Amino acid sequence: SMMANAMGSPKRLWPQLLNTALTSIKEKHLLFYFYDEKTQKVAEDFNAAGRITPYIYDYLHINDSNLGGAKTDMFLTKEVEQEIENANGVVTKTVSISYNNPYKGSNCNLEAGQLCLNGTYRDYIRLYVPKGSKLVSVVGSEVKEQVTEDLDKTVFEAFFTMRPQSQSKIVFKYELPQLDISTYKLFLQKQPGTPTIKHTIIYNGSETVVNLDQDKEVVLN
Repeated sequence: SMMANAMGSPKRLWPQLLNTALTSIKEKHLLFYFYDEKTQKVAEDFNAAGRITPYIYDYLHINDSNLGGAKTDMFLTKEVEQEIENANGVVTKTVSISYNNPYKGSNCNLEAGQLCLNGTYRDYIRLYVPKGSKLVSVVGSEVKEQVTEDLDKTVFEAFFTMRPQSQSKIVFKYELPQLDISTYKLFLQKQPGTPTIKHTIIYNGSETVVNLDQDKEVVLN
């Protein structure tokens, strides 16, 4: 239906439609899955299939799952701070994710019959990090944190709740496995469907700010 409408539009609009589609793919608002393996391979080669990316240096993918929290993601803003410490070749990272919901909550009483959009945010959060990373601590989780492996990454899992008109922060501290850090490279993989999220990275006393609107490789000095 989308393709039919696009192709039925005046030709002068086609370049604009194409640019919109390409931007949506790049920023991971539009993903593809095909039954045909060859076509699917093309989608993956264009990073348009939502795959977790293999990477031999430092890596971070933050995945938030809203469990029964209505449409609260529309009202949230998030910021990430990564502090990287290198002590005699042992790299320790502290990743802090801050959440802010300044808006008044909706009336989510089913008997009231109103539209429940901004409710209690119940977040099952996962950090995908280099395989072999060791979790040191988690602050802000309401359940016992879990460490698993998935898609050739180590995964840290936690959970917290947050009401409207409030702020919350969850902090993960972990050690990286032995990686080549002669040149510190970090790959930040964006969660599909999310808005741009500000990442502040502190390494060797220097601060680097990355506005994560797409997958990005960052080289730190």
